[in-house]
Amino acid sequence: MTKQQKVGVCCGAVFGVCALALGWFLYSAYAERVDGEERLAAAKAKNKAYYTQSTAAKPFPSPAAIAAVASNESAYVAWRGKALEMAARGDCPPPPEDLSETVFKQRLYNEVTRMQKLPGGSAGRICEAKFLFGFDQYLGEAGKTPQRHELPQLYAQLGVITNVVDILARSGIVEVKKFDRPAMEDPSAAAEASRGQRRAGAKGKDKSAKGAASADEPRRYDFRLEYTARSAAFVKVLNELAKSKRFYVVDDFKFGREGEALRDKLKRIAESSAAGGKSAGRRRHGDDRKNEQEEDGVATDPASDQPLLVSMKLSVYDFGRGRTQPEIAPAENAAGNPAAAQSAAGNKEGK
Repeated sequence: MTKQQKVGVCCGAVFGVCALALGWFLYSAYAERVDGEERLAAAKAKNKAYYTQSTAAKPFPSPAAIAAVASNESAYVAWRGKALEMAARGDCPPPPEDLSETVFKQRLYNEVTRMQKLPGGSAGRICEAKFLFGFDQYLGEAGKTPQRHELPQLYAQLGVITNVVDILARSGIVEVKKFDRPAMEDPSAAAEASRGQRRAGAKGKDKSAKGAASADEPRRYDFRLEYTARSAAFVKVLNELAKSKRFYVVDDFKFGREGEALRDKLKRIAESSAAGGKSAGRRRHGDDRKNEQEEDGVATDPASDQPLLVSMKLSVYDFGRGRTQPEIAPAENAAGNPAAAQSAAGNKEGK
């Protein structure tokens, strides 16, 4: 074998080995690709089956979630019932069934007379002799007899006012200056509003629930009163209102002075001090400020604490305990109506 033949054989052997190696690599890559495609197809089929199963089933609410919601709802209903029962302890009671116009007016007169005699700083009383606690149109020389449909509202308002005035007297205020009652509601308009709520609630299941919730809303009655009291008595009034069984809310209150306002006096002192010179004015300002404190009770010293004029908005909430009003008996003379006379005597004895 010649030298050229030997070189050719060696080159052919090398080429064959390379061809075999390349073929092996190509086959391995092809096999891996086929295996990967098969696994991808299997994964897609599995995911598709899982997706189909998930979308076909009802994921929410689950039985456990439904049980939890039902348990929470039961707990909320129980809590709400106890809260309403506690808040409604002081609801205005409904009037007696045998209450008539003349019997109520006599009761109103007796209550107002009693409140006028409560101790205070106006000649030893809590108010002036002719102060009628907001019932001027039903008492006095030109007082009228209340109408039949007004009795439930007047009965509730009288109960609130007597309760508040008793609190003011126990707290030691000086004098009641003003007591405004809320405007009388038209019973026909209230009934129409109630029917409108029921009609709106009957249009659908969700709307029905909303209508029921709105009908169960507490009612709010706003009273405005003014009285004079020292700072300690004012604090007692707030504490007594907070402790009362009735649901009272003091929305706002303002302080003032009867006669000339305190800020005007301080402004006059400052102006006179500035006109007299800086150093001398400072001394006069301090002396005048001290005199003002001793005279008008600017300081909190009990010895110099003068009464403040308190203007207060008092809201009373009714949660429905006495909301259903009974039929009121027609107006009759108490003397000719034994039941009315007995009710009037019972009211008088109850005082």
